[in-house]
Amino acid sequence: MPLVTRSMRDPDVNPCLSESDASARCLDENNYDKERCSTYFMKYKNCRKFWVSAWLPLG
Repeated sequence: MPLVTRSMRDPDVNPCLSESDASARCLDENNYDKERCSTYFMKYKNCRKFWVSAWLPLG
């Protein structure tokens, strides 16, 4: 597994890993019907927004 892929699977690097996995799993289970997975996408988007805003002051 490439280093970048491995690091994105690390919860310390990607704190939204569970939301990302849930979105991908939803797409797989629903034949890639994005409309049926909108709740999962919103959870992921909110998670990313939270962590990006938390990291910005540290940068």
